[in-house]
Amino acid sequence: MQELELLLYIVTLYTQQRYSKIQIPGGEGSRQTTGRRGNKMLPLILLSHIALSIAAPSPTVECDLDKIAIVGGEYTVSEGGNVSSKVEYTCPEGMYPYPALSRECQYNGRWTDEKLKAECKAILCPRPTMFDNGLFHPRKLRYGIGDVLHFECWGGFRMYGPETRTCQANGKWSGEVTICDDQEGYCPNPGIPIGASKVDISYKIESKVTYECGPGLTMYGSKERVCMENKRWSGAEPTCRFPYTYDTPEEVAQTFSASLSETVESSDPDKVEEDADRTIRVEKDGLMNIFIVIDASKSVGAKNFKTAKDISEVFIDKMASFDFSPRYAVISYASFAKPVVQLSDDDSAKADKVIERIKKYKYTEHEDKQGTNTRAALSEVHNMMSLEHVRNSTKFLLTRNVILLMTDGRHNMGGDPTVEVKRIRELLDIRKGNGREDFLDIYVFGLGNDISDNEINDIASKKDPEKHVFKMKNIDDMKEAFDKMLDDSEILQMCGISRDPGQLGVQEQLPWIAKISITRGSSEEKCKGSIVSRDFVLTAAHCFHLDEELHTINIRVGGKSFKAKQLYRHPKYNPAGKQDKKVEKSFDYDLALIELDKKIQFSRTIRPICLPCTSGASWALKQRGKSVTCSDHEKTLLPSDMERAKFVAEETTNALEWKDVFVKRGNWRLNCLEATKKIDKFKDTPDIKDLITDNFICTGGTEPQVDPPTCKGDSGGPLIVQYKQRFIQVGVISWGTINSCDGTKRKQDPVSPLSRDFHTDLFHMVDWLKEKVPELEFLA
Repeated sequence: MQELELLLYIVTLYTQQRYSKIQIPGGEGSRQTTGRRGNKMLPLILLSHIALSIAAPSPTVECDLDKIAIVGGEYTVSEGGNVSSKVEYTCPEGMYPYPALSRECQYNGRWTDEKLKAECKAILCPRPTMFDNGLFHPRKLRYGIGDVLHFECWGGFRMYGPETRTCQANGKWSGEVTICDDQEGYCPNPGIPIGASKVDISYKIESKVTYECGPGLTMYGSKERVCMENKRWSGAEPTCRFPYTYDTPEEVAQTFSASLSETVESSDPDKVEEDADRTIRVEKDGLMNIFIVIDASKSVGAKNFKTAKDISEVFIDKMASFDFSPRYAVISYASFAKPVVQLSDDDSAKADKVIERIKKYKYTEHEDKQGTNTRAALSEVHNMMSLEHVRNSTKFLLTRNVILLMTDGRHNMGGDPTVEVKRIRELLDIRKGNGREDFLDIYVFGLGNDISDNEINDIASKKDPEKHVFKMKNIDDMKEAFDKMLDDSEILQMCGISRDPGQLGVQEQLPWIAKISITRGSSEEKCKGSIVSRDFVLTAAHCFHLDEELHTINIRVGGKSFKAKQLYRHPKYNPAGKQDKKVEKSFDYDLALIELDKKIQFSRTIRPICLPCTSGASWALKQRGKSVTCSDHEKTLLPSDMERAKFVAEETTNALEWKDVFVKRGNWRLNCLEATKKIDKFKDTPDIKDLITDNFICTGGTEPQVDPPTCKGDSGGPLIVQYKQRFIQVGVISWGTINSCDGTKRKQDPVSPLSRDFHTDLFHMVDWLKEKVPELEFLA
């Protein structure tokens, strides 16, 4: 049947006259026939070769389903036991399927490893075989989850790395490699990963060390490392893994986070370089191409392919926030490679356009999904690079290139993919010792049970002290890693980032919210605020008395408490300043900044909001260049007389929630003024514009929807406009015309049509904010 399918495939190509050269995929190489005669004769030759098979088809081959049960675990089987059916095993936490994570029905009617009974065994961590210049204990034949190794160095040697390491649930030891070194070598002792042995102990310049993993273990990283002139070791630190060992989403996210931080910080001309992990580093005003390569073979399936697209979109959207504009190419592959976005496309540098094209691309667009031709995908990358080299050879050699490859299997056609990696390196002029390694980063994400550890390790880049190859249980784990990839990094100074509301706690959805309390004797005033930098929280001036003592102010962000170092009110805020105009209490310029007593450390639950008219907001809005103005931001965020916005309410303690409202501008704002004039306590105000100045944004009322009113305790909180996946604050909650609340709770009574809320308009406060928080880099 395979030959028949092959024949039909070739005949289809021939009859459509799509190629003058036909490549027959199969095995580790390929055969070609060229010219008119070859194209015409090949189908006839193959037809005669398999005519008897067609005339007398063989019976369907099936494997015995009674031979796949697993002791202590569960399994699923695809294709009902026919040839190519796959068995997937699962075991309880802390155990793994033995002798293999999966089995496949072969053409001889037998399952792979059929003679060995499947059972769940306890997860182990690799056993130390060598340790230089010191001792470790306890010495055991097996190390299970929770076991702890202790290390000691001999006299004259100093310990680098952890003194203890713990066996984790994924079969990996916690922490980094422990090393005992006397620092007498030209390069430092590179150490020995647990489970490996090392050959050669000379650490002179040009000296080599080689590693080998113990039985049953596979090596990730470099098998050979060389002591270089810069006193660092070439390649990547090796690790030894069992087949069931996976990287957790947290581990992957941490690596990417630290690396992406380097990308952002590289735009700072005063930055001092330090040795740190990075994924993608670009010098300021540098050039970058990013190639996203997605496996679309049959085993992936439509659902996982969509998740891979989602991951790509998340990555591109987050990269679009950095201070550079990479160009993208997106390639999907199965038996053949198919470009989704070409590097040479006019819109390849426009993140939103690239994302739009990824969304439209369907899994079904791959006609042949039987194979996994990784080499073809990397060959397509090489072809795109070659075209760029021809178009602009000068810029080409100054451009950094990043390849993200996602696959759920090993290649089974097209040949060795590392051949294309070598061709790409040659094209980029990356040679030993010529200092161009940073112009190529290949990250490989192996997903699931069918991955070849050696293959994905061989394809991935190897750089000290970085990690470019990851093996993950499934694509959902990879999506979780990418969702978390910004969590615990300095890069979190990027403003207006939130997490998926469906997955995490409210504080992670609203990481910029600050809770403010002011203690006055036996009473306590509560307000909200927003984190705008490491030092400042933005809030409303009316939350504080004019003679407020700093020690009475407490600020909580992300569960952490801060005190006020200084309180700055807008200099034009004067509650009694308009009493001669019959405005009993004026809220004009109702704005304050609290300078904290210590800097905020950003994390997954503590991040800054974007303020308009700042460079951070420009990147969030995808508006770049020196010509961008504050007015451009306003037109983007509030383009019409009726725009959706959000504020944050706390009707019960620690229960933050979004409230959706409409910002009223133009004629709708005039309605706000007219509604306010009809309220008894404001009827005597001669000019309502003395009460409601142009410094206020209006929300509330019952048209076009019933807007939830703000309540006591909401004051000082942000009024936010969401732009795609980013959040920009446009106002600060100030005052309302009608009290529709019992304390912090909104009444069940219908909201009055006259009810309006007013928020200090931050577009009108830029000059003062620029003066007080210059680190935000306000637009000129």
